[in-house]
Amino acid sequence: MTRGGGWLLAGAVCAAGALGLSWSGQLAGAAHPARVLVVAAVLLTVAGWQQGRDQLLTAAVVAAGIGVLLGGLDASPGRLALAAAAACLVLAGRAAGRQVLPRRPVA
Repeated sequence: MTRGGGWLLAGAVCAAGALGLSWSGQLAGAAHPARVLVVAAVLLTVAGWQQGRDQLLTAAVVAAGIGVLLGGLDASPGRLALAAAAACLVLAGRAAGRQVLPRRPVA
């Protein structure tokens, strides 16, 4: 397995789980857009990882973050799985030496 591959696999499992788990407790109709954002994050991750474009990985983390925040904050299983998938993506990128999150220069 490549560097960061274990974290990437864990993130994929969490993202798949986020699609199948309950998103109860959300505002009416908010679960569907959140699931669309899960799929968008997965597609952006695959494209970014294969093409070596770290900007797509950053976009995947942003999409997952929006999916987590969509409809308010609660501890639904789907939302927690999506947050775990985003965290795994960041850890996979760092393990592989990629810049997933933008870095600010130290002043």
